[in-house]
Amino acid sequence: MIHEEYLKKLFKFYPWVILLIVLVFILFNSCYQFFSFIYIAEPGKTIYIPPKASLKYIGDILEKEGIVKSSFYFRVYLYLIGEHKSVKAGYYTFKGTIKLKDVANQLIKGGQGITITFPEGLTLIEIQDILNKNGLRVNLTKYKLKDFKDIDLIKYFPEDASLEGFLAPDTYQFFKEESEKEIIGKFLKNFSKKFLPEFLKRPEANFYQKLILASILEREAKTPNDMKLVAGILEKRYKYNKKLEVDATIAYVKCKSYPCDWEVKKSDLKIDSPYNTYLYLGYPPTPISNPGLNAIIASLNPIDSEYLYYLSNKNGEVIFSKTLKEHQRNIKKYLKD
Repeated sequence: MIHEEYLKKLFKFYPWVILLIVLVFILFNSCYQFFSFIYIAEPGKTIYIPPKASLKYIGDILEKEGIVKSSFYFRVYLYLIGEHKSVKAGYYTFKGTIKLKDVANQLIKGGQGITITFPEGLTLIEIQDILNKNGLRVNLTKYKLKDFKDIDLIKYFPEDASLEGFLAPDTYQFFKEESEKEIIGKFLKNFSKKFLPEFLKRPEANFYQKLILASILEREAKTPNDMKLVAGILEKRYKYNKKLEVDATIAYVKCKSYPCDWEVKKSDLKIDSPYNTYLYLGYPPTPISNPGLNAIIASLNPIDSEYLYYLSNKNGEVIFSKTLKEHQRNIKKYLKD
């Protein structure tokens, strides 16, 4: 009887004992997964997380590459800390001694995309060429501002304007899965954030004409003060109905790929184009480059001087003249060998 009573008690508590053993096993295994180390030797392992990838996809990649021990526990950990929606796309390199939380923190912080720096003064064609050479198949020429109605630029600039002039110079990160419009949107949003406030300080100005002027200044002068002086000269010539006679507008016509050749020969002055400011009055029909902040500020704040002519010597220094005769002397002095 005593034996039977013992067996009854044993069978009564047996499921709870099994459950306790299972729970203890899960607890110890979880602690092992969360707090154990993985060592990855130099040069490390680099993975790429595409935009909008599922957490399971990310965990499986990490487990396959030996960066975490378990995809399941990686996902559990992110849910436990409330960061399961915070993993960012990009390239990640893992090396040395790391724990699961180190991997998670790096993914939450963000990785590297295809990083490209675009300096001031590049043309749309040059930017397109650079993007394409980095594996980003983008055709910038087929879009106009009106194709991006979610960005506020069409409130202030012609909606039929091309993207020339609006591709804000800066360092960007792109991802190969991004669409053309997503890539372009990064440039336009940056323009709106960094440059549009400067235009809004001069509500009386013709914003698009000022952008065209800024694009010329970016190619014609180097220092902020010289840009403002050149802006004053070009505005004065425009006001007096004199041809602007800017070499850079002619060079723009010849630009077909990166890098553009901005040198203008005497024969180029005969090119029949609305961008030839030696033949046609007024500003060219569009910007001729994508200007930076200094050029935009200069176009909006020209210095009204006594000068009416200028030229750039071989060192990029701008030489100013009051009269045509003085300008011709400077051409012989600074540009003739």
